[in-house]
Amino acid sequence: MNITCGPYLQNVTKHSMTIMWHTDEPSTSRVEYERAEELGWSAYVGIPKPTYSERVEDDRLVMIHAITLEDLDEEWKYHYRVRSVAAAGNSVTSEAASFRTAVKDDSPFSFVTYGDDMRAHDAHKRNADLARAYRTTICVGAGDAAQDVIARYQGDFFDCTHELLKYTPWFATMGNHDSPNEGFFRYFSYPEPRYWYSFNYGCAHFIVLNTCMDYRPGSEQWVWLEQDLKSFQDAQWKFVFFHHPPYCSSDCEISRTRVLCPLFEEYGVDIVYNAHATRYERFHPLTEGRYDAANGVVYFVSGGGGYDMSLPCSQHWDHIHSVSALAKSVNHFLLTDVAPGECCVRAIDEYDNLFDTLTLTKPTGKLASLPHASLQLPYPDLPESGTVVAGFEERVARWVLPRPQYVIDAKSTHSGGKSIRWRNDGGEPVLPAIRRVIHEDGKARETAAGKSYEVSGWIRTEDVSGGVTLSLSWSGDMGFLNRVESTPLTGTNDWTLVKVAVPPLPDYVYWCRVVLSAKPGATGTAWFDDVQVVEM
Repeated sequence: MNITCGPYLQNVTKHSMTIMWHTDEPSTSRVEYERAEELGWSAYVGIPKPTYSERVEDDRLVMIHAITLEDLDEEWKYHYRVRSVAAAGNSVTSEAASFRTAVKDDSPFSFVTYGDDMRAHDAHKRNADLARAYRTTICVGAGDAAQDVIARYQGDFFDCTHELLKYTPWFATMGNHDSPNEGFFRYFSYPEPRYWYSFNYGCAHFIVLNTCMDYRPGSEQWVWLEQDLKSFQDAQWKFVFFHHPPYCSSDCEISRTRVLCPLFEEYGVDIVYNAHATRYERFHPLTEGRYDAANGVVYFVSGGGGYDMSLPCSQHWDHIHSVSALAKSVNHFLLTDVAPGECCVRAIDEYDNLFDTLTLTKPTGKLASLPHASLQLPYPDLPESGTVVAGFEERVARWVLPRPQYVIDAKSTHSGGKSIRWRNDGGEPVLPAIRRVIHEDGKARETAAGKSYEVSGWIRTEDVSGGVTLSLSWSGDMGFLNRVESTPLTGTNDWTLVKVAVPPLPDYVYWCRVVLSAKPGATGTAWFDDVQVVEM
């Protein structure tokens, strides 16, 4: 038995760390760890060999392993290693590594950002190794970690980032090439609701959006974003990440994402990090698309993590935006240093050459103590009961069920087996549950383009206000494209058959997903069962 991937770090907080790894046989999961001593004289006489006196175990036999260590000391170093044992008794143990928990609210820290790292593996590895050399605290991706199919995550991403991620937590963003497969959900562990999320680190609030899902005003993501920005408007620094850039000096600019910009401006977002365009570009601070040195939002495009810069899509366009500060075709990463009163972004190429820098300053005043940003996901694939959330009685694609609003329910079903139960008592944004349909591994363009479908499902409701819905959403190279939705079902109803007609899908569709959701502000309880998609 072998460890085929990892260990790699995920979802760090001040008092917890999630550690993941993959094995080539179903096996148990164990993390052995130990709190590091202060350096002191050990810097001269040698660091004592860890004894790994603490451990957390999970006896379930899995190939994708995730263990969350809790009750850790903030801003402290820990030594760790992972171990798995197969049913036959053969075992494997990783090499030793270490991690640090999240820093205190007033401590400086740094983070690395890049996207589009799925073609030039040598360049990607050089960037990841440099990020490790700078001892960055966390990494936040900008999307497109792997090319379309789940099997590409190993070569495109994990092989290149092995040394970086066993010491540094990675927070992922969905890009258009991540979206057709399930790797984004299977291989990473993030805060709920998983496809978009937020977290706090030091004096900063981080928001990771998903432009491959509906982000239009009034959508679940839009409402969630507005409430999140309101909740954390006192954060000293606010950083937003999503894949498709609202501003870019090429045809990779996705101007429809500018509907998000008024929220960034209203709530004082400092920097937005994008990718998709396989190049580097920095924009002057902008308000309503115009230069605003005093209050504008700074936009970065960082799409050169590991892409072939000789390809036409990576080259300079004939002209650049009038508000563009610098555009450059180069493999690179962004290193952002953050302190309560200062934020410095450095653009560094794969050979460690600094080619651009930006510094923002602001008065510190009295730093607000940030509340917890969102729920932490303890395990990426298994709910509390241990039942695999996969298939929902059909095929192998899993439902992604944001907790606690969605759970698997074996008691109330339409045709036996299990249903999905949604419940919202109010006060929290409505979240969608999703499942990939129609195609396998990025083949939607080959199997679904030009075809019409009908989505149907049985829904039971109990005291539902606002209405629950069934819909189909589809996306392409430009991210979210469209969504058709059923008439909202309200009140208390026995099992009701709901159908949605889907018009012919475009030639450039990347993926389609069934969406179970409710209208913004909806409350009550609903059950979904026997959901299917049929070609018309």
